[in-house]
Amino acid sequence: MKSKSLLGAAMFALASLVVSSTAFAQDPSQSDSPSRKDDPPPPRDTDAAHHDGSAHVGLLGGVGFPRPLAIEGVIEFDRLILLGAEYSALPTVNFSGVDTSMWALAADARVFPFRNGFFIGLRAGKQHLGETASLTVSGVTASASNTADTTFLNPRLGFLWNWHALAIGIDAGVQIPVLTSTASTVPAGVSPPSGAADLTHTLSQSVIPTVDLLRIGVVM
Repeated sequence: MKSKSLLGAAMFALASLVVSSTAFAQDPSQSDSPSRKDDPPPPRDTDAAHHDGSAHVGLLGGVGFPRPLAIEGVIEFDRLILLGAEYSALPTVNFSGVDTSMWALAADARVFPFRNGFFIGLRAGKQHLGETASLTVSGVTASASNTADTTFLNPRLGFLWNWHALAIGIDAGVQIPVLTSTASTVPAGVSPPSGAADLTHTLSQSVIPTVDLLRIGVVM
């Protein structure tokens, strides 16, 4: 009888040990497994350096419309506001026999409401449009020129992402003329090409779309 009692007690203890071990293995809070401690950290926010509360300066270049080439110096504050000064230009091209060039100087502001890549922007500045053409009347060739200076506003929406110091973005908006002044030098009795007048009106006196197809640079 005594041996049977000892055997029963031993079996009960063994069963209790098995149950306890199973429960311990299923409870991750009780595990000291080194594999949990060695798990890789979450992906690093490569934009985190721009959330340190300080100012960051940079230089951006871009291609777009209506002035294909642009360069902009910027200063960014805590990934919330970015201010810039921009020069953009259209190199001399020929439209319907009229040599046309254009440049602009503008101040720029971008606000990042969610402190990520998305921004709301406003550009304000002055654009200069110049046109020259050679006109022949009665066998005599004369040169005619036309200029238009436009003060404009350019609200837009876009994205400007940061990967460490690299910045890359895209945006779209509209250019709204606020004030335009024009001047022409045309020989007496000669009418300027109709295409020149249409181009002047479109680029300097009409609301036109603006697109930055690519804006890339460094912000450190």
